[in-house]
Amino acid sequence: MRSPKRIRTWFLFLCALCLMAPGGSSDTEPLKHSPDWPTGHYARIETDFGRIVARLLPQQAPQSVAHFAAAARGELAWIDPTGEQKKFPYYDGIPIHNVRAGFLFEAGDWTGTGQGAPPLYVPQEGGGPINFSQAGRLGMARPQQHTSALQFFATYASDPRLNRVFPCFGEIVEGREVVFQISQQKAYSNGKPIEEIKIRTIRIFEIGNPLPLPEPTQTPTGPRKMEFRKELNQGL
Repeated sequence: MRSPKRIRTWFLFLCALCLMAPGGSSDTEPLKHSPDWPTGHYARIETDFGRIVARLLPQQAPQSVAHFAAAARGELAWIDPTGEQKKFPYYDGIPIHNVRAGFLFEAGDWTGTGQGAPPLYVPQEGGGPINFSQAGRLGMARPQQHTSALQFFATYASDPRLNRVFPCFGEIVEGREVVFQISQQKAYSNGKPIEEIKIRTIRIFEIGNPLPLPEPTQTPTGPRKMEFRKELNQGL
């Protein structure tokens, strides 16, 4: 029979493990939010400079949102530059590889070059009523003639020239000042920050009971006509 002292030691050890273990429902638990935030899917982006929260727009960019959310949750398998298949929360700990002062930052490439994201592509969608004519947006990057499913950028300022060129798949509802601070960091001529800046985690959560996100489906490589969607019903 174990002594009471040993039993107590094991009990305290197990309690400590329970406290350290992450909650299993963290992806669906909304943080404290404004009552003005409508029903929908949201992304909580934790960076070295603070938190950014964006409402995702599956109505106008369904595959951009589906891939972004699946990658953040660790549900999307991808091939790294060595040819090895990976599947884990893609954005956790990833470096920000491009900043433009007072305008935006870009992330989604583990090589930190902007040229090494996995070869997954989605249609050039996101041509709906929420676009880059307003500040504080999430956009899907477009390396060469393809629309990457994993590289994204966050804007601080507006720039209508981005409309119908890059998919707009999210609007920032909290932390636009964080985007500004990151964009202001000193960088090399190619936009790469001199001092490393990381995205610590991206977690997807829901407010209300929105419709489920679609399954990620890749498109063949090459340019595609952007889909424009006039209707954007809140809360879907």
